Amino acid sequence: MSKKPGIGETLFAKLFNIVAGKDYLVSVEWDALRAARFIPLNSNVRHAILVAAGIACLGIFCLIGEFGAWTYRQVSLQYHYKTNASLKTELRTVLADQKSVETSLDSLGRLEEKIRALYGMNSHDKAFMAFGVGGRRPVLNGPYGSAVSDQILNSSLKNRQLQSKISFTSSSFKQIEEFVRYRHNLWEHTPFVLPAKGQITSGFGLRLHPVTGENAFHEGLDIANSRWTPIFATADGIVTTCNQSGNFGNLVVLDHGNGYTTKFGHMTKIMVEKGQLVKRYGLIGYMGDSGRATGIHLHYEVHRDGAPQNPEKYILPSGILVD
Repeated sequence: MSKKPGIGETLFAKLFNIVAGKDYLVSVEWDALRAARFIPLNSNVRHAILVAAGIACLGIFCLIGEFGAWTYRQVSLQYHYKTNASLKTELRTVLADQKSVETSLDSLGRLEEKIRALYGMNSHDKAFMAFGVGGRRPVLNGPYGSAVSDQILNSSLKNRQLQSKISFTSSSFKQIEEFVRYRHNLWEHTPFVLPAKGQITSGFGLRLHPVTGENAFHEGLDIANSRWTPIFATADGIVTTCNQSGNFGNLVVLDHGNGYTTKFGHMTKIMVEKGQLVKRYGLIGYMGDSGRATGIHLHYEVHRDGAPQNPEKYILPSGILVD
């Protein structure tokens, strides 16, 4: 009965592609002229060879594993390098965009200051406009961790600063919008134009009355021209009077709000009705000589809070466009 081969012998036999259970011989050939000698291997030698082969295989496997791990680390490192480069590019893009936004906001700030100066509004405090912010720097590991942390912190702080600027600028322009709307409304309801074309024949103040011949205070402005010369509203307002009024003849009174009223006397014909809303340059009547008058003209008055004002101070030069 042949001896059953052991596990070591079977493994060794498979490694050398030899059927298990055979005797193993070592052939040593010294030279071509002499015969070969075959030395049978005993059990200890065979075991030693098997152990050596196993160690060699294990070393090869370990070497292959280490090479695979090294290859994986290299691929992973290259991937992280590319990712890091991409993130740095994106960070530079973000910083450039932030710089562009900051430049635009600074430009808007300068425009805002010009608008405020134009409308007589208070300017902002320069120290307040710095929009100082603070924060904690993120902790990043690695040889470039500190530099990247600084960039991220600066970007984060700049972003918060820009958000504050945008919010403040938006609120400030809304304030300007409301103020301009108020001023525009005030402008629309303040008499600033000549009510009719013609020659100013009598100004505001003391004068010798053309009818009575006595010194009297003239509360308005007389503008002479031909009959049917159009007479226009000098600001937006509501008609409060449009009838015969003794000395003024056909009289129209407009209430402009904000304490302003205007009077138009001696008209030939009135073209508005009481309670009617008229706009600046809206036709209210035609020049004439109704009432106590020595000739065809318009008597025009401007009152503020009930006190007569010099109308010439409320008439802008003809070269200035009023709409």
